[in-house]
Amino acid sequence: MLINNDKNTVKAFSVLEAAFSMVITAIVIGLVFVVFTILSERMLDFKKQNQFVADMNRLTYALNKDIFDNEAMAVNEEGIMFTGYSGNKVRYLRNEEYTIREKDGFLDTFQIPMKNFIVDTLQNKSKKVTFQRLRINIDVNKQPMDLRFFKKVYANQLIEKEK
Repeated sequence: MLINNDKNTVKAFSVLEAAFSMVITAIVIGLVFVVFTILSERMLDFKKQNQFVADMNRLTYALNKDIFDNEAMAVNEEGIMFTGYSGNKVRYLRNEEYTIREKDGFLDTFQIPMKNFIVDTLQNKSKKVTFQRLRINIDVNKQPMDLRFFKKVYANQLIEKEK
């Protein structure tokens, strides 16, 4: 008499097969973690490189807009102040590590430190047009760089200054 145990058998992995699959899973997870770490570091480096470019673009755009949208420009040790035609004020405050733009209680921070700034007046070669120049010195990769912005000065402004 033959006994057939096919009905009583359960198909399963052996302990050796289960341990082997766990080792393979651990290796795959370790490789994924290493790749993720490398990609994360690269993304942070990329972000830091692009942060300076983005801040430069935002700063130059904001300065250009403030120069042309406002009537007067003044410089003191703290920073630059623009006074609008309606009396509103925009201030750029400098710090050792960053520059802050303040307008109507709204603050904007640029990770670009202004070393010094000068406001002076220039004329074109024919001396018919007068410009007010804002020159800002910044450090780019530990090298000095000048940003220059110009605003045309109209005759009525020159007459008011003479009075």
